[in-house]
Amino acid sequence: MRKKRIYNGNKGINPAALVVFMLCLGLYWLHFSAYYKNGGSVYNALLFMEFPYIHGVGQSPAPSRPQGTPAPQNIEVISTEPPLVSLEGKEPKILIYHTHTTEAYLQTDKYKYEESGKWRTHDNDKNVVAVGEKLAQCLRGYGISVIHDTTDHEPPKLATSYSRSLKTMEKYRDKYPSITMYIDLHRDSFGKNPTKPADFVTINGRQCARLMFVVGTGKGATGTGYGQMPDFDSNYALAERITSTLNGIDPDLTRDIRVKPGRYNQHISNQCLLVEVGHNANTLEQALNSVDYLAAAIAEAAGLAADEGQLSLSP
Repeated sequence: MRKKRIYNGNKGINPAALVVFMLCLGLYWLHFSAYYKNGGSVYNALLFMEFPYIHGVGQSPAPSRPQGTPAPQNIEVISTEPPLVSLEGKEPKILIYHTHTTEAYLQTDKYKYEESGKWRTHDNDKNVVAVGEKLAQCLRGYGISVIHDTTDHEPPKLATSYSRSLKTMEKYRDKYPSITMYIDLHRDSFGKNPTKPADFVTINGRQCARLMFVVGTGKGATGTGYGQMPDFDSNYALAERITSTLNGIDPDLTRDIRVKPGRYNQHISNQCLLVEVGHNANTLEQALNSVDYLAAAIAEAAGLAADEGQLSLSP
């Protein structure tokens, strides 16, 4: 007679639960190890899972060229590609906004500010809002109709900033259906406490902060995805086109595009950009200098030439 095997419910281990636990542990191990192998940190790993309050805290890659080394001069960028987007017309075409509105840069004698937090200020003449305003002005020089929203989306809690910037995007989308491109302008972080400028390129005698785009897949940390998914292919193609143009000006002006499983509100349009204009080891002046080239590259993607007196794609 076969004896019945009796398990004590308090001491036994559920095999199915053990399998699920091991699978989850393996996935997280692969996730974090991938970041460490690429020089990332735990902060970057959390950003990968779309923790907005970590955004801009992780450490950026080390410069690929010694800081301050002059870039190759007189690089001509001649595009043979057809326009990727349409930004012509009198109606608003681009919305520039800031999910993390108070992000600021390395202070200098020219650009000092009162901190509202570590590397942050409510002075919009000294934070990323100033960078966004210059980008708007430059794009208007190419005949593009631009709205620059300066709403502070951080209060009452930085962790929920994206939920509030989404409402801003929806407000303008409903009011101006002509808007097709949405630019969320940030500044990244170079390290815990930089004390002098680092990781920049010099173009035509001007120091320029490096640029980087973040594109979300919308798959989420667990891979289940959001209810409304972003058009990843289109958003990535736009970021890739602009990055390619910037690399034609100088190969170190950009950092590699970062693909994340988060959504970053990039489901609102198929022309959504999240751009990191430098980091906290850059000065505001370096960030502002880079905007000239960013605007030129965006205009190039739309097949628009600079008006007389505006920056061309040949530095």
